[in-house]
Amino acid sequence: LVRVSSVFTMVASFGVFTPLLLILIRFIVSIIGIILLLVRVSSVLTMRVFIPLLLILILSFMNMGGEDGAGATGGSRYFSLTPVQPHTNPLATKLATVKDIPYYVSDQFLRTVARDRYQLSQVERMVERSYERELSDECKNQKVYKRMLELMAKSKITEAQRETRETLMMELRGFELTRCLELEDLFPRSVPAKDRVDRHSEF
Repeated sequence: LVRVSSVFTMVASFGVFTPLLLILIRFIVSIIGIILLLVRVSSVLTMRVFIPLLLILILSFMNMGGEDGAGATGGSRYFSLTPVQPHTNPLATKLATVKDIPYYVSDQFLRTVARDRYQLSQVERMVERSYERELSDECKNQKVYKRMLELMAKSKITEAQRETRETLMMELRGFELTRCLELEDLFPRSVPAKDRVDRHSEF
């Protein structure tokens, strides 16, 4: 679940998939990741733990996708946050409030919009908003994954299941909400104080 974006970006880099197909690929990768996690820790799952996990997963999938129909590429007809045809030329925001957000544009964009400072600034504002939404979605996914680890690590186990639990505890201790931290650093106003990551806490 947490690594969906990296896998998705790698697949998208081939530049031969349509946005609809990319959405389907992202969904399938998410399902596979969750199944592998559940299979790996199935020995410590009980109904008391499984039902909350199921509810968390359902809520997570309900949050998939962009609010403005940007879809899997995280962009619009002007740009994409991942290299997908025809948006294969890399740029980074320079005129927006948040600098150096990577995005990709078409050849036509470079010949037209990129040469107009005003139009480029408007597009970069769109890039900024899209990246903020992407970080927000990935932050939610990371929190879901961490919550799953917590539920499974705290479940009642037998002596034979102790090794699996220790593995989960080690993973939980080393797990960082990296996308949440990036969201807070780049877009502090979008994250309420109550939802901020406690950077000094330990499980």
